[in-house]
Amino acid sequence: ARLIAHAGSLMNLAKHPASTVQILGAEKALFRALKTKHDTPKYGLIYHASLIGQTAPKHKGKISRVLAAKTALAIRVDAMGEADEATIAYENRAMVEQRIRQLDGGAALPQANGGAEKYDAAAAKAASSSASFSAASDVVAGKEEKKAKKEKK
Repeated sequence: ARLIAHAGSLMNLAKHPASTVQILGAEKALFRALKTKHDTPKYGLIYHASLIGQTAPKHKGKISRVLAAKTALAIRVDAMGEADEATIAYENRAMVEQRIRQLDGGAALPQANGGAEKYDAAAAKAASSSASFSAASDVVAGKEEKKAKKEKK
């Protein structure tokens, strides 16, 4: 609601890119930083979101960027979409929470099959030994074919 109030309307907010949504509300600090050639702010109104608040201080900038990107997508769907369901917002929130867990716990990204797998050296060695290279099945181009191609040119 604060973002919509700051942008003026939902349609105006939908026109903003994620980078602008991220620093919306920190314009004064942004222009001061640009004028004095200092670091620009990482977050504006989005800093007050509960997802940002529960993140470790060193990850707040990254999570702010992720949250702004997902929020911008949800805003556009909300403004221009015809469906009244908030399914994309729930999916985006789950993605942001997953990124927070990844940064905080250092866990791996989930695999395509739905669960994270650890590297098992014994299993990798067993898989590679069962499917060893067979030189007999290898095909080698003959020298005569190469000479014939050179003569044609």
